[in-house]
Amino acid sequence: MAVLDAAADLALGTACVPTIDAVASRAGVSRTTIYKWWPSSAAVLAEALLERFHESIEFDDGLAVRDALTLQVDALVRLLRDTPAGALLRQLLAAAASDERLGRALLAQWMDPRRESAVHHVRRGIEQGDLRADVDADLVVDALFAPVYHRLVWGHAPLDAGLAQQVCDLVWPGIAASRTAT
Repeated sequence: MAVLDAAADLALGTACVPTIDAVASRAGVSRTTIYKWWPSSAAVLAEALLERFHESIEFDDGLAVRDALTLQVDALVRLLRDTPAGALLRQLLAAAASDERLGRALLAQWMDPRRESAVHHVRRGIEQGDLRADVDADLVVDALFAPVYHRLVWGHAPLDAGLAQQVCDLVWPGIAASRTAT
């Protein structure tokens, strides 16, 4: 745990993925110890992110689909805005651009579990007749969550409290069955 804490603390202090040497020094362990368990400093940082912010953002099947999706987007906004998860994930996404293995790990361990939960509810909405039968569940999830990640990465606009509702209000008319379009 000392290695994960060291990686996260260093990353938050410098806004970049720390080196193995820096992590080893901060954690009081050898480079060999780190390389025994992780292939790179980015992999250490990824595990630190997942360890600290592992709670999944689950939906309640008792909620209306639109409410569940809005709450999911809002929970992600709050996680990335109000905790160190946003800063850590931004650094990891930058590192993943040149580290295919890290990119695959982030996709499998961070993105896929969150997507699966959202896709489940889009499909539930289709089955219940709240959403059009011809909507692509994966594309709907992309449309709902992409603005959050886009703002996180580029920083051109805030991850503000109204973002989830704005995104859902924008997407909903295009996916809703005619009886629920408003």
